[in-house]
Amino acid sequence: MQSLKFTSHWWVFLAAALGTFIVVIDQSATSIVTPKIAVQFGIDIPASQWITIVYILTVSVLMIPAGAIADQIGRKRVWSIGLIIFALSSVLTAFSPNYVVLLIGKILMGLGAVGVQSTGMAIVVNIFPDHQRSTATGLHMGVVGFGSLGGQVVGGVIESVFNWRAVFVFMFLFSILATIAALVFLVKDSKGSIIKGLTSFDWVGTFLFGAFLVVMILTVNFTNSFGWASFEIMVGMIFSIVLLIVFLILESKLSNPMFSLNVFRARNYSLGSLARLTCFIASSASFFLLPFYLVSVAGYSTGFAGMLLVPRGFCFMLFGPISGRIADFTGPRIPALFGMLICSFALYLYTNLTLDTSVMMIIFITVLEGTGISFFLAPNSSAIMGSAGRENYGFASAFMNLTRNLGHIFGIALPAIIVSSMMLSLGYDPDLSDSKKLEDLGLKFAYIDSMSRAFLVSTFIMLSAAAMSVGVTASRVKANI
Repeated sequence: MQSLKFTSHWWVFLAAALGTFIVVIDQSATSIVTPKIAVQFGIDIPASQWITIVYILTVSVLMIPAGAIADQIGRKRVWSIGLIIFALSSVLTAFSPNYVVLLIGKILMGLGAVGVQSTGMAIVVNIFPDHQRSTATGLHMGVVGFGSLGGQVVGGVIESVFNWRAVFVFMFLFSILATIAALVFLVKDSKGSIIKGLTSFDWVGTFLFGAFLVVMILTVNFTNSFGWASFEIMVGMIFSIVLLIVFLILESKLSNPMFSLNVFRARNYSLGSLARLTCFIASSASFFLLPFYLVSVAGYSTGFAGMLLVPRGFCFMLFGPISGRIADFTGPRIPALFGMLICSFALYLYTNLTLDTSVMMIIFITVLEGTGISFFLAPNSSAIMGSAGRENYGFASAFMNLTRNLGHIFGIALPAIIVSSMMLSLGYDPDLSDSKKLEDLGLKFAYIDSMSRAFLVSTFIMLSAAAMSVGVTASRVKANI
């Protein structure tokens, strides 16, 4: 794999930061306006989760293929094309006349976002020397945190002043700016032909892997409708396992596979990726449940709710680079373990939210959560990229983002299943889209109790991620000694 050549480290980082920023903004801004979208189209909680899931599902299916294609035809090409698709599909989403068209728009936005997500970490890490790898990942995490922060503010404020549609108009305008920056500052990193790269690509493996992800994710998300022990769910689980086995057998026999299995032989890579996946499964509960609690149950405006979530993104932006610097000097074990324990405590505190919880307490919990995640991700990313080696940076970058997206999907589906099931058991439909129904305090208490149960499950999941992280970072530090 050829090295990228850039005119300046920091101009390249700026171009990469702009693209990463707008993609992250989309996810956080969409989450804060989802309750308003649900009201406009009259959809309940189980249905509203698909606004996020179809986007992440698209990104997840195409993440690894996009990373592999980028290694063949050039990351700048994949990055720039992705931003253009993202910009155009933002317009479709903004002016969607119904819920189906909106979902189509989000699918196309995911198609564009995959070009950015699959190459972002590789672009950033590749311009820094090995001894500053944690610093590079920390800076990248800082941009992600800034995007999360900006998304909540931008989404909340724009929706309050205009409406939720204006949020996606903003996505379009900023994407155009990011595309211009990419074309100016990112130098062509491959002379490979697009036609040659696409024709020689492992499309059979791509189809099998995509089919596995689609079947697995749809099976998990429909468990709430059919039940875990139903015939439909059991068939879906068996079919997804068969697809995965066939895919792995095929990839092990190809000389140039889409999915690089060799990197998984490194214990730090495989266990670190599993810890990362588990972390995002646990932390995504707040990503999905808090907007409904703040806007629909507590009665705050979308703009004010977005402001309440700002400290979480600010801590993510602030402590990401700091934890990266610490990991460069001490190894990843201490900051990663510290982050997981802090985040576990924050998720536990979410179980105590009530109708009377003060604004300061909500801010305090979100600060703990943002700090904890940021202290974990930079060391974890550094350990994964380091164990993969520079020759596998493209694949490793794409796979890291795949674990994040899969974590979001399962992390949204799981609390949605818990909340919906528990609310139904309490005699209430899991629907917060009707303002008249929200006058019933019983409905609000049912949601809060159900949300508390979901956060308790997430707490235990996060603690398991902490245990995995100890195993990864301990062996990493030992190897350095």
